[in-house]
Amino acid sequence: MRHHRAHCTFLLLLILFGRAAVSEAEWPYDEDSGRRGVRAAVELGPRAGYDYDGDAYSAGGQLRIPLWRRSRFMLAPSGDIYNDGTRADWQANVDLLMSPGPRGGLYAGLGFGWIEDGSPQRERAVNQLVGLTRPLGQGAGHAYVEARWTELNRKTVFRLVFGINMALFSY
Repeated sequence: MRHHRAHCTFLLLLILFGRAAVSEAEWPYDEDSGRRGVRAAVELGPRAGYDYDGDAYSAGGQLRIPLWRRSRFMLAPSGDIYNDGTRADWQANVDLLMSPGPRGGLYAGLGFGWIEDGSPQRERAVNQLVGLTRPLGQGAGHAYVEARWTELNRKTVFRLVFGINMALFSY
């Protein structure tokens, strides 16, 4: 019952954010979208989430680095600590994201993770993610919600993450 409520909440949030994103989203490669003035911003911020398979809350941070000035691809290193009430585990990630552009929208990505979960050695994992981002203001940063699937030892773990990234500098 608890997982059912959580899934309903996730779907409701995804629909609300999706509705807002689709109403103002732009195709990033339109010739008339003003791309000449687009500046790439490096962003950093906190995030919080929930691991549905491990029944644990998480807290962490993420850095988003555009690969080059006019690219929609970003490198996104991140880290999270998961606490289920008995012990804390951690996961570090390096993901490659395809960004929707400065006005926000849906994005997707793939990456790798390293997990410390009480095992004698760190585990390597593969990440798949899809998210929705919205700008906080002109050049201020972005808020996002992200669904992450991490494949670890042939088992897929689902996590939902909410975060805010503030622009550090543009180039």
